[in-house]
Amino acid sequence: MKNHFYKTVVFSLFLTVSIFNWPVIASEPSFKNVPCSAFDDEDDLMTFAFWLDGYLTGTQQKPIFDQEAIEPLLEATLTSCQSNPEKAVFQIVSELKSP
Repeated sequence: MKNHFYKTVVFSLFLTVSIFNWPVIASEPSFKNVPCSAFDDEDDLMTFAFWLDGYLTGTQQKPIFDQEAIEPLLEATLTSCQSNPEKAVFQIVSELKSP
């Protein structure tokens, strides 16, 4: 029983160290650089923009969801993406949410 416990602990430590050494997992989230052109479907783009709205709201420590503001934000995101397909969606949403 004791031997099994030690193996589990060693394996867990090994896995943790391995994960943080993988460059893809350890690097900054790449979702901030996803361009509008990465989406073939408007629904997928809108879902991503909706998620970004929630992400940015959370980082601004504003836990309240503004249901009336989301639709204009999504429409403006779509319009901006159509005009600037290589622009990062994160940048567009961030700019739209800036006061």
